[in-house]
Amino acid sequence: MTFHAICRFRPVVFTPAVFAILSLTLAAPAAAQDARPWMSHMVEAMKDLGAKNYAAAEQAYLRALREAEAFAPNDARRGSTLNSLGLVYRAEKKYSESEAAYRRALPIMQTAFGDSIDVANVNFNIAGVLFDEGRPADAMPGLEAARATYERLLGPGSLKTAGVLCLQGDANRAMKHYPEAEALLRRCSDIREADSGLNSNDLADAQYSLALAFMAEGKYSAAEPRLQLVEKIREKTLGITSPLLAQTMEDHALVLKQLGREHEAAKLTTIAAAIRHSQK
Repeated sequence: MTFHAICRFRPVVFTPAVFAILSLTLAAPAAAQDARPWMSHMVEAMKDLGAKNYAAAEQAYLRALREAEAFAPNDARRGSTLNSLGLVYRAEKKYSESEAAYRRALPIMQTAFGDSIDVANVNFNIAGVLFDEGRPADAMPGLEAARATYERLLGPGSLKTAGVLCLQGDANRAMKHYPEAEALLRRCSDIREADSGLNSNDLADAQYSLALAFMAEGKYSAAEPRLQLVEKIREKTLGITSPLLAQTMEDHALVLKQLGREHEAAKLTTIAAAIRHSQK
């Protein structure tokens, strides 16, 4: 039985502090270093990123970084550029390059902003790429640091807190710490349900991870209703031809077989196979 990780790349989100950097750049015509080329490359990169043209975005961010290196060593524009470059590298599955960019960004952002959301975002990004690299234990310190800041500044029920809880849950599941994974994934799921109701893809991701934890423990009766909910959400939000829906059905079929519900399992397996075939 294969247990899957739920960790997806999210688009670049610039926090108010970074927008402030951009605004101040535009408002400073007499700056010692002309920031206009840097700004131009950043805007170009964000447009490429919005179009999911990651190769072009990478090159634009590298050009922006070359401009940013002319600024002061701890200028926050350096840090924001490196963090954005790390996000693109991660989308391209260039995990070593992504980690290196994030780690260069972290001390710059710490100097610029202290214990802030921006710093927590970089810690979370480092943890995410370490998880992608198959290093869940190494991801934990960054997750703990990010979570502490999000809970303090945004509250324990914030969506950013939920994101950390889910990744902590997935990391514990990868390390076979199933009771810890269950508790974290339940909290993540509760926050996402309270925020968006029962039709959220993020809720589906949390419920799916929780179901996988139950499956790993042999708790098939607990996993089954969660997989059923995930199927409903993904069919409604992603469509009947979604590969994620097919994967959910395949896992649900495995659970149904373990529960002795062979007829239902066979039906789901057939539907999932049809979805997979339609993608060829």
